[in-house]
Amino acid sequence: MKRSSNSHTNGLTTPGRAAGLAKPHLLNRLRRWLLMGLPAVSLAATGVAIDAFIPRPTQAADEIRLLVTGPFVFTLSVDALETFAETGEITGNLRNYARFLDAETLELFRSGLNRKFPLDVVTVGNLTYSPLGRDALLNIGKVFQAYRGVNGQKALRAAVIGAAAQADAEGWTLLDVLRQFPTASIDIELSDLLALRRELSVYLSYNNAVVSAIQTQAAAEAASQAGLEQAVLSELSQPGPYAHTTQTVTVRNPALRQTQQGLTVNYDFDVDVYLPSGLTTPAPVVIISHGFGDVKESFAFLAEHLASYGYVAIVPDHVGSDLQYREQYLQGRLNTLLSPMEFLNRPQEISFLIDQLEELVATSPDWDDTLNLDQIAMVGDSLGSSTTLAIAGAEINRARLVEACNRDTLLLNFALYLECRAQHLPPENYDLSDPRVKAVIAGHPLGAALYGPEGIGQIDIPLLMVSGSEDIVSPAATEQFHTFVWLQNQPKYLALLDVGTHFSSKPGRDASGFFKLIAGENRNVGTAYYQALSVAFLNAHLRGQEAYLPYLTARAAQQASEGEPMTLSIITSLTPEQIETAYGRSAPVPIIPPTAAPIPPRPESVLAEIKQTGVLKVALRRDAAPFGFIDQQDGWDGYCGDVAIALSDYLTEALDSDVEVQVAELASDLTNRFDLVRAGGVHLECGPNTIREDVEGVTFSTPFFTASTQFLVLTGRETEVNPNLPLANVRLGVLENTTTLDFVETTYPDAEVVTFAGPEGRKNGVAATASGEVDAFVSDGILSYAELLLEQGSTEGFSIIPEVPLTCEFYGLILPNDDPEWRSLVNGFLASEAENAVARDWFEAIYPETFNKTAFCLNR
Repeated sequence: MKRSSNSHTNGLTTPGRAAGLAKPHLLNRLRRWLLMGLPAVSLAATGVAIDAFIPRPTQAADEIRLLVTGPFVFTLSVDALETFAETGEITGNLRNYARFLDAETLELFRSGLNRKFPLDVVTVGNLTYSPLGRDALLNIGKVFQAYRGVNGQKALRAAVIGAAAQADAEGWTLLDVLRQFPTASIDIELSDLLALRRELSVYLSYNNAVVSAIQTQAAAEAASQAGLEQAVLSELSQPGPYAHTTQTVTVRNPALRQTQQGLTVNYDFDVDVYLPSGLTTPAPVVIISHGFGDVKESFAFLAEHLASYGYVAIVPDHVGSDLQYREQYLQGRLNTLLSPMEFLNRPQEISFLIDQLEELVATSPDWDDTLNLDQIAMVGDSLGSSTTLAIAGAEINRARLVEACNRDTLLLNFALYLECRAQHLPPENYDLSDPRVKAVIAGHPLGAALYGPEGIGQIDIPLLMVSGSEDIVSPAATEQFHTFVWLQNQPKYLALLDVGTHFSSKPGRDASGFFKLIAGENRNVGTAYYQALSVAFLNAHLRGQEAYLPYLTARAAQQASEGEPMTLSIITSLTPEQIETAYGRSAPVPIIPPTAAPIPPRPESVLAEIKQTGVLKVALRRDAAPFGFIDQQDGWDGYCGDVAIALSDYLTEALDSDVEVQVAELASDLTNRFDLVRAGGVHLECGPNTIREDVEGVTFSTPFFTASTQFLVLTGRETEVNPNLPLANVRLGVLENTTTLDFVETTYPDAEVVTFAGPEGRKNGVAATASGEVDAFVSDGILSYAELLLEQGSTEGFSIIPEVPLTCEFYGLILPNDDPEWRSLVNGFLASEAENAVARDWFEAIYPETFNKTAFCLNR
């Protein structure tokens, strides 16, 4: 028997438009769209509709109760808080607490009570019912309880929506929320209040102490640099000598990633390239990675500045976490804030981009004259800095993530919330580094739990970290200053903007009100610092021009800060001892945490794990319509995705949980589907998996579908390619790593077998049949049928033969083989109306022959 293989690669392309798809289940998808949009539509409609959806408490909280131990309870009147907020007068039982607070703290407290949140009821409704809002309220509800021991999530949701509904144009306050809380009191355990105090100290007193330690170290370094030649850093904030041109190219990456439509494969993303004019030699390359919810255009200011100094600046659009994706999420139209795979795909995308640049240089004399690929650097901002750290060598530390993310205390760290999405990745060692990148700049990074000191310590190239002293998005003390301490590489620099925020190093209008706290002031000053530091660092450590080293000193930063409303401090070292000396006691969180304990084996019961974490981890195929496939209009789609959501709802009810079980969706394929379940990375895998008994470490559910092996041939060739004949020398296409391949090799030993692999294997097999490269593509008939509908909207031009099935394949969900309780629950779900409704939606419409095949196989 003769065998060959078929593969396919993708590279740089011109922008294209996907062909329109007409699938029989379009009405089902439209119904899902309408349902997802219902909260926003209902709230935004008319006064009557809004009035109908606003929760109206039958009672409102009159007091806050502080629960100590046993029967001991202290109370705080909401009336006293309201009087204090309006007049500053301390009345009633507020006196009992105010005597422990100094004047500055009391004024901050009063300011917080009066702060307006300008979010309307539609926005608040969408946010509080989104997964992010649900998790945030659940987190806050750990402290602010409806009753003792009862999480306040639902009560808080009702209170916030009610406050927004009653607010004026300026917005609503925390006092408004208290007045809408639908119980007689708000209960707070003393232990939870103390934990909240420790958490807040990270943003307040401890953060201030670390900033003081950095500034003290900067003063000491500046004093030791008195003999150095004075470098005027501000000179480098001015444009350099080169003009530039800009062009946008489109990259098609054959990988899986999240977009605003869902997870998609072979996605296109635009890359802006800023090219210096008039260079006589190839230029160094700087790749800039934007943060979560941002766009590449936000970094035109830096790309243009670097191009003026002779760098080719390249800014990709990360479509899985850009502005459009964030807006869709905040409107409640997406169920995933960030796909776990984004932590893999972002750095892999950068490496793929460099691959494409190497291909351009090898094939185009113009690009060869333009790009110096021996000198590549990377700049990242926020989540883009997490990407940058991974490229530089930081390794994901899953044990550290699990330890940081699965705790019972209140979590105020938004950066950690993003990082915790990565704990749902399969338990593997991920090396995402790229040695072609020689130096990196990390602006306002997040990743302390993602990488830990063990992962950060793997970085071995020059690094500049830029931080804002009052960054509350990625808390400066724990996410950035501690991370700088962990760095073992030399040289390393920390540039501190004071007073700076998460957004101080890029231009933007100074904000007002609540958003002033987030964005800060004097961003033009921070932007100038950032531009100058980037040029100095890259000239010194990418181009190797030592004359620029004096610009990266504490002394240069002191000089640049004179007369500016935002100061700059630069240091090259910082120790835990310096931080704790400035703080005056032990840090509220360990500066260098002890080694994370190994992740224990999966609990005896999958159900116990799901109840503890509130997450159902499901692996889905992306190459097997209608079970799991990529729709270029709608992203990741299919029966399995809908079944996962239905199962999560079923679990919420079965576990009698106050918390809705969420779904973490991971991609599987023919090569890893069993390993993902066997290793405990997912709780089940859903796809066209034939039930069998020869796979170690896994078992299967009861059947949820019956399929059969059939041939896909061009219409008119049914007699020529007859599956009932030996088919000597007939070219038969088939997927690798399938039971169908075993069947073909056994049944047709004289045929020429052509194998197809990868996420587009089935698509390429169908295309090969259409072109005559193979005489038939052998697969389960349902999968070939659905692939044709997906690609061309009908089966026209093709036949699926024979009518009588060659084999009978019973599909089951892949499950761990050591948990009969989990298997029993899953089987109960498959027999329920919840699953039956999903099956009818997909299979009755798309493949009516399904039930005839089932009857034949069951009676065979």
